[in-house]
Amino acid sequence: MTTWVVSPQLLVAQAVTAALTSAGARVELRAWETVVEDAQASKDRSGTQHVVAVFDDLDSLTVVEEVRRLVSVGDVRVAVVVQGPVALWWGKLLEGSAVDLVTTTTSITQLVEVVDRLTAGDLLMEPEKRIAVRTAWLRALDNRRQLIAQMRTLTPQQLRVLELLAAGHRSGEVADVLGVTVATVRSHVKALRAKLGAKTQLEAVAMLRGVYEFDDGPDLVPRPRQSLPGTEGSNRRR
Repeated sequence: MTTWVVSPQLLVAQAVTAALTSAGARVELRAWETVVEDAQASKDRSGTQHVVAVFDDLDSLTVVEEVRRLVSVGDVRVAVVVQGPVALWWGKLLEGSAVDLVTTTTSITQLVEVVDRLTAGDLLMEPEKRIAVRTAWLRALDNRRQLIAQMRTLTPQQLRVLELLAAGHRSGEVADVLGVTVATVRSHVKALRAKLGAKTQLEAVAMLRGVYEFDDGPDLVPRPRQSLPGTEGSNRRR
């Protein structure tokens, strides 16, 4: 059976496909944008579809979700080729055996072996590595749930101030956006830090980012609206 090669970056997928083909691997280039639909269309015409998904510095929650959609078709196994250390968010897909992770330090010769082992039905990750990534992911989710509970203690205005600070705005810019004084912004920051148990503003910002770092589940604190300084400047200062 032919293994599909996909990537959000077409040139990367083309290069990997060409190299693997030259090395004798039976692979075929597929478009990242249609791979899920392609898998659905071919499901009843063949056995397990094998896919090598290459992410060149583009692995993120967005691509994790797309790979999740791909394996949810059924009868699909994916070798995810990532750059450098494995990101925690891949742990979301490692509960079963449909997804394996390989680093981009792997040579073309090694990738040929990956294709061979993938089509043979072998697992590509050491069990200990799979468990370690999965465990780190679950710990991150537990930490996130705690952060969500803390964020829900904030008032809408305090959450709005924190989100604008996390977006890189300074206190004066936040004041302009909200139509309040800088003193009011500082008062909100002091109050929200106390509620979150954050020693500094930077720590409070890091806590908010931690809420959105790994997932967008149904228990997520509603993300405040974003706006640039001046878009709400007509609000009266108070």
